[in-house]
Formats: sequence, C-alpha cells, structure tokens
Amino acid sequence: MFLSELRLWNFRKYGVGTDDFDGVDPGIMVPFNEGFNVLIGENDSGKTAIVDSIRHLLGTQSREWYRLDESDFYGSEKNRAKKLKIEAIFQNFTPKEAAPFLEWMGFEERNGKQEYVLTLRFTAERKVDRIITNLRAGADPVGSQLDGEARELLRITYLKPLRDAESELTPGRRSRLAQILAAHKLFQKTPSAQSEQKHKLEEIVEEANTAIKEYFSAKDEEAHGYEIMRTVNGYLEDFFSDGDCPPTADISISGGNLGEILRRLSLELEENPTGLGSLNLLYIATELLLLQSSDFQGLRLGIVEELEAHLHPQAQLRLIDFLEKQAAEEIRGQFILTTHSTTMGASIDLKNLLICRGSKVFPMAPKFTDLYPKNYDFLHRFLDATKANLLFARGVILVEGAAENLLVPVIAEIIDRPLQRYGVSIINVGSTAFLHYAKIFSRKDGQHMDIPVAVVTDMDVKPLEWEDGKGNSPTKEDVVEKQAKRRDYVSQEFDRGSVKAFLPCNWTLEYDIALDPTFTYCFYESVLWAEKLSNAKTGEPQKKKAGEVWNKVQEDIGKWEKCWDGDSRKSEKIAFEIYHQTMLGKDISKAITAQVFAEKLANRKQRKEIATTILNSERLKYLVDAICYVTKPRDTEAGNATD
Repeated sequence: MFLSELRLWNFRKYGVGTDDFDGVDPGIMVPFNEGFNVLIGENDSGKTAIVDSIRHLLGTQSREWYRLDESDFYGSEKNRAKKLKIEAIFQNFTPKEAAPFLEWMGFEERNGKQEYVLTLRFTAERKVDRIITNLRAGADPVGSQLDGEARELLRITYLKPLRDAESELTPGRRSRLAQILAAHKLFQKTPSAQSEQKHKLEEIVEEANTAIKEYFSAKDEEAHGYEIMRTVNGYLEDFFSDGDCPPTADISISGGNLGEILRRLSLELEENPTGLGSLNLLYIATELLLLQSSDFQGLRLGIVEELEAHLHPQAQLRLIDFLEKQAAEEIRGQFILTTHSTTMGASIDLKNLLICRGSKVFPMAPKFTDLYPKNYDFLHRFLDATKANLLFARGVILVEGAAENLLVPVIAEIIDRPLQRYGVSIINVGSTAFLHYAKIFSRKDGQHMDIPVAVVTDMDVKPLEWEDGKGNSPTKEDVVEKQAKRRDYVSQEFDRGSVKAFLPCNWTLEYDIALDPTFTYCFYESVLWAEKLSNAKTGEPQKKKAGEVWNKVQEDIGKWEKCWDGDSRKSEKIAFEIYHQTMLGKDISKAITAQVFAEKLANRKQRKEIATTILNSERLKYLVDAICYVTKPRDTEAGNATD
C-alpha cells in the first residue's frame, strides 16, 4: 500500500475561507507517486506544511511527541480558522495488508476490477483553552474511530531537517537507535515467550555479568577486582551500626532486559571523530532498517526533510540514486523528500518532482503535464544544476546562447529590474531546444503555475545582404515571408499559458545591436576587442591595443558610411559587415563579445541616460519586453523605470 493523495483544509497556509468543509474543495490536493516523490521549491512554498500534516495524521515510528497549536490553523489573530482537516487516501493494498483495515475499507474500480481504498480523516477544532482532535477512517464521510493496532501499522519513518545524527545514535532513554532496533523483527518476542524465553542479547549480557561479578568478587582473593570491592564493602560496614546487617555491593552491567540493553547500544563508524556528512549517512542507513523488513505488513513510508543537510553534492547524488532504486523495488516502500538543492533537482527524474509554489503543488508526472516521453528523456539528460534553477524561480527567461545569457541580466540591472530581486532565473539552454524546457510549465490538468516564462529566441531570417554558396540572395519578399512564418511558428510552439516568446526584429541579437545606430560603434569595438582577448597569450591584450581597436572602429565605420552614403540600406550593410563578415567570418567568440559589450553598458557613468536609450531602442525592445514580462509591466513612458 502507499499514500496516493493528501488533502488539506485550513492547515497552515492552505485555507478554504470557511470552517464548514462539506462540499468545499480542499485548500490543496497533493497526489503522490507510489515510489519516489520529491517536494521542491523556494522557502515558504509549503513543503514543510505538507510533511507536518502527514506527521500529525499518521504519527512516526520514533513516537515523537508533538501537538497542534494555534499557528497550525489558517489565518491570523481574529481571522484565524476555528477548524482544520487533513485527509489521506491509501491504495494498492495486498490482501494481507488490507486485513487489519477491513472494517474501514472502501472500494474503487481500477483497470476493470474493484480495489481496496482506505481514507483517513484527521480533524481539529480550536476551543477557548485547548484544541480537540479526532482521527477517523472509512469510506463514508463520517467514518469511525481507528483503533490502536491499525494506527500502529500506518506510522511513518521520519528524518527531520538539520538532524543531529550523532545524538540520535548515542545511548540513552530516548535513543533513536534503540527505537529502530526494538521495532525490528529480530528484537521482538512472541507474546507466549515474553516471560520465559530470553533474547540472545539478554543471554550475552547475563553471561557478561557473571564474568564481571567473578572478576570483582570479594570472596576470591585471586580476582583482580578483589581489593576494590573489599575496600568498598569495608567502608559500608563502617557506615552501618553494629546491629545492622550491611549490604554487600557487586559490580555488574545494569539493566539486563532487552529494552534496557538496546538503550545502552551506540552505533559508530570508527573510534576517531567522524564528520557530520558521514554521521548523517549512517543515520539515514539506520532509519531505512524500518522500511526493509519483508515481514512488515504496514505502511512503508519514509519522509526525509532537506536530504541535502550536511551532504556535499556528490554524496547527494549517490544517495538519491540509491533511494530511487530502493523505491523501485517491490518491498522497499514509498519515499517523500523535500529539498532546496538544485543539484538534487537536476538529478532526480522529473516525473518524481512536485513543484511547490505559492499555495499550490504541481506534480510533474506525465498525466499532469504536456511533456511528451521525448521531453522527459531530454530533460533527464540535460537538466543540469544550473538549469534546475527554473524549478525554484518566480519567473524564467529561456535563452538559446551565451550572448543573451550575459546581456539580459545587465540590461535588467540597468533598467532597474534586477533579476535576483524578482526571483527570476535566466536559463541558457545552449540550443534551440526550448520546447523541452518551456513545456515544464505547460499542464494538461488545467492548473496554471503562475510562473511567467519568457522564451528569447532569434528570428533566424538572413537579410538581403546574405548570399548562399552560389551567390544567390533573398528578396525582400522572401525575407518578409520568412519572418512572418517564423513568428507564427514560434507563437504556435511557445505561446501557451504563462509561456510567451520574444523575437528580435531581424536576424539575431548581435545583428540587431550592430544595426542600432546608438550601439553600432560600441558593439563593433566589443567585437574587435573580443578578438584581441582571444588571441592574447596572457589572456589580456596590451594597453596600447585599446587605442588601435578604437582607431580601427572609426576608420572602418567611416569608410562604410562613405561607401554606402545615400543607400537606404546603409545601416543594414554596416551591421552585416560587423556581424557576418567580421564576427562570424573570423570566428570571433559570441560569448566574449557579449561579455565585453555588457561590461561597456554596465560601466557607463550616465546610468539614467543609458537606461532611457535601451528602453527607447527598437532593436532591444524584445529583450526589454521579455524582462518586463517576468518581473513587472513596463511603465507607460520610457525611462520611468529608472525613476
């Protein structure tokens, strides 16, 4: 069996606006996979609320003591809800697993046959001086009380965030190791054997106590501990009066029953001090004992909050791989994890992710998204830690190359929309494979993720100045037709829901920047300086090269302007010379050019003037529009964004 669905009414942030839940949809409904599930999202996105609701409903194997308080009810002060409800649905029972729950079971038709379904409902109501809770189960809305034995079979294994693995595994009355071992079949006696049959560990300790008593025996003068016990017992005789019968002391291992023995055990990796990461892995390995036993017929649900705690990225990847394989095996059970780690977000199969955002959860399993199998395969191969930032973002800009990746954040900063302020991630997909990434945010279940996604791509239509290998150039009609087709194609592919595409007016970003009269000189200088940077043996050209570059910029552009003076396409021809003939012709790095150009923009002293120039630029308008789409709408008048 497994937890297939969780529903919350008025629990923490998931409010429903009423204390009467009849006929009211839950504040949130979370569907879980049978095996592996990872809740991922930024801080305060609801991950812990979901986990805590499961803990309140089912309890934990460690019998942690916790209770609801007022802050668990939705709202605040006078507007705080009076009631809350947590409901869970369990499915896929074997007949043996279903047996203890038969009086509470319902049935559901799946794949043409009736299957067991168990529904649990935990309700709570705030009174003047206390909180009244109730746990019921059953197919009807009211149900009946769930007895203790059935409840025990539903307890979960829970690893809290920022866990202190060392203290959890050390001896003591609250030893977690003792609790785990006591729950294991190896340390459980049958009821008939409770009184007469001793566990093997009890026999070992009894034998050890016999040897210890002999060692310290005061009657045996040959024993090594004789002097110690003779001295102690001699003192006792002096402490009592002559008429008393003084007791005789013995040294032994205290606590001979199995429970006391288990509480005195510790689990260690080695005698030398061990790091937090290794101890954390040891603790997790120990907790997994409870999910491993093939004889256990209860719920095999392990919840781990912030799995990455104290683990470096490679350790995270190994652990995720192990847990995914464990969940895939029939008897290993179900896992629900939470994480803030982009490393983990990138390494986990997208189908197993549940993105928490606002007051919603968006499962990424195939039945909920518009992703095709090929999209899942692609993302599993290419969704690295950098690109996984989009899973935590409040807005996303997808770009296809290094130039946009470097320039967009600088432009956003200049026009007073720094991406980090708005929680926007810029993702360089490194190709035109936008659809794989954009479809992450497109859903077939009707929900909107409310994450604006801007797809920034090139027009990819060559201008009139371009010639193919045979010397043929496109006509004006060809260019206009291809641009229209490109816009239609991009719109059909990407403009859906919160995803929107943004295209330059012409060929590429670099071509359009060179075409803009405001930036022609600056961009050409950036191209030539990028060439110097690439060729410099030390990585930094000599200072005199800067003057040489600027002289060449003035000389070349002056020559081109004179050559095409009076030509209606003078600007286009100069841009073609800069982008196609120079940058592409000499294979000058687009990334380095963009970096140089971005630095020139960022270092302009007249910040407000350059912001106004960018906002008024026809060529950069699509980048500005994309930035404003994922941050905040553009002000009516250009330039007001910097006020």
